[in-house]
Amino acid sequence: MNNVSDNDIPITMKDESARTRLLEKGLQIFGMYGFEGVRTRTLADAAGVNQSAIPYYFGGKKGLYLAVAQHLTEILKNNFLQNALKATDGSKDISKEKATEALKFIITEFSKVMMGSHITKVQSAFIAREQLQPTEAYDILFENFFKPLQRTIAYLVGRLIDLNEDDPQTIIVAHAILGQSNFFATGKEAYLRLQGIDDLDERHINDIARTLGELAICSCDRIACKKVVSAINRSNELFT
Repeated sequence: MNNVSDNDIPITMKDESARTRLLEKGLQIFGMYGFEGVRTRTLADAAGVNQSAIPYYFGGKKGLYLAVAQHLTEILKNNFLQNALKATDGSKDISKEKATEALKFIITEFSKVMMGSHITKVQSAFIAREQLQPTEAYDILFENFFKPLQRTIAYLVGRLIDLNEDDPQTIIVAHAILGQSNFFATGKEAYLRLQGIDDLDERHINDIARTLGELAICSCDRIACKKVVSAINRSNELFT
């Protein structure tokens, strides 16, 4: 009988953690270099598996990349989104007081996520890269994370400014609120230089997140929002 070495096995079938290692290392490496900047050999070596494990488990590099995006959405759901959605209690008739509390909580926690208290820098980089240069992976991120998040924010904002959640003006305000947190992630280096610091520690991240949560409520102040709505109405031809 011929002996079969480990190298003869097309994938490490005896080691089911191979798929998980590919996802974890794929997230790190794709986050740093993007899809085009990574070779399958690099991915396999980093995960400690045979190169043939990639087509076996994922059908190829593209399949792995899309699976990494799905893996990231699961991380985001478990660490943040599920709790964020619970903040509204699934109610479509939430009071303004509860809407204020929920919006502040969600933006505070989302800001922490984007600045790295729950996910690593490379995970933030993966998201930022997909937002700037969307691929099929962004469809996964959008449908499973950003869309439910944005709809929740729009619903809360709508309650606070007395507009329907699907109103274009509500969506602008909601998107602007989320954009502040996004910019602290994508524009982090500029912020560090302005502050004269090397990195953000947990205390600093919490301070920024708390401030952004408060700013979200301030932006929905009735008088301030009336001014915003008035300004948007002057350019309403964009939506007609």
